[in-house]
Amino acid sequence: MVHPETQRMHDLGFALGPLDGKVPIRKGGFHDFTTDLSSLTRDALRYPNCNYGGTRQGTMAVDIDPKNGGSLEFLMRSLDLPNLLDTLAIRTGSGGWHIYFLHDEKIRGKLAGYDGIDLKTWRTGYTVMPGSVHPDTGKLYRIERDHPIAPLPQELLPLVTPPVYKPSPVTVNPERRSDGLVRKVAEAVGGGRNQITFWALCRALERGEQSLVDEICRAALGTGLSEREVDTCLRSAQRTAGRVA
Repeated sequence: MVHPETQRMHDLGFALGPLDGKVPIRKGGFHDFTTDLSSLTRDALRYPNCNYGGTRQGTMAVDIDPKNGGSLEFLMRSLDLPNLLDTLAIRTGSGGWHIYFLHDEKIRGKLAGYDGIDLKTWRTGYTVMPGSVHPDTGKLYRIERDHPIAPLPQELLPLVTPPVYKPSPVTVNPERRSDGLVRKVAEAVGGGRNQITFWALCRALERGEQSLVDEICRAALGTGLSEREVDTCLRSAQRTAGRVA
């Protein structure tokens, strides 16, 4: 049997799929999630103790993880958003939040300027559904606010929208400019590190200098970004600047 709160998410229009902990069981990953009840019934019989992941078209989730510094209270206070939870909101098994909003545009991977807050959309990922058990804490994900999913607050829009890269001509000595790009990345702090790294990599790729790309990546790692974050910045820059390093 599917947990009643998991069933509630299906009733709200979420496509579901079985998870082993947080990892999709099917080879197609979240792309194989479905709203088909007969398929979900078979999953429940075949994987009786599985968790479930879910996505819903036109919906994004603000994923607040306190282990990585995410704070719902700080977000609400700093943006003066006392009604932020007037939407569908889930308490995660780690004590964090999944807060759902209607938004169907491209989004960045993290909320700009806020540590520990990821952004997930139905096109690029999924969230663990309520009724599932957190693999580390053993605690349930549960529905905290069963409200209709609200439109994304306008205050969050500039923090959600991905940065736009605009090529610019070389106006300074190339060697000096190269040093400046690396220095800019090395001096970046806080939530702006990813955006600055992305910007610098776009500039380096525009010039076609692999050595400069490598220097920028090393500088970004030196600021505390993980290898995964730096790789994500590089891949985004490659797509945006139209070059492959």
